[in-house]
Amino acid sequence: MKPWKFCVLVALPLLAFGAQTLAPVKETDTLPELALLMGDLQRLTHKLALSVDAGNAELAGFYLHESREQLRKIQTDAPEYEGLPVALFIDRFAHPAFAPMEGAVAAKDKQQMLSSLDEIIQSCNACHAATQHGFIRITRGTAVNPFNQSFAP
Repeated sequence: MKPWKFCVLVALPLLAFGAQTLAPVKETDTLPELALLMGDLQRLTHKLALSVDAGNAELAGFYLHESREQLRKIQTDAPEYEGLPVALFIDRFAHPAFAPMEGAVAAKDKQQMLSSLDEIIQSCNACHAATQHGFIRITRGTAVNPFNQSFAP
């Protein structure tokens, strides 16, 4: 459909019904949406998993760094969310789980990276359970690569 036809079909009938007097919707919630922040973390850690699965320690190191940066962003932007101490849970669950991956990446040891990855995934799921979000279950997700990126070294 041509853009001008859309305007004629949608905008003109709205104007006829007084749409020109509608006020813009005001945002009442100034908190960042935690699901969006966590979605970014999930994307980064999924790329970390795909890098580890491919045995690409250099790329895994990059996504490890980016994942940890996202964790800090979540702690800063949404330290509490709907009464849950998000920043505290990240300190208790995520940071300790991500730490061993540093040594595994430095050693370029695929088995150690896979083991560390499993610890990260377990920490995500433990945190979700602790926040009554156990229905969100994270996996390695390495069977299918949905990204238009090669993770091979």
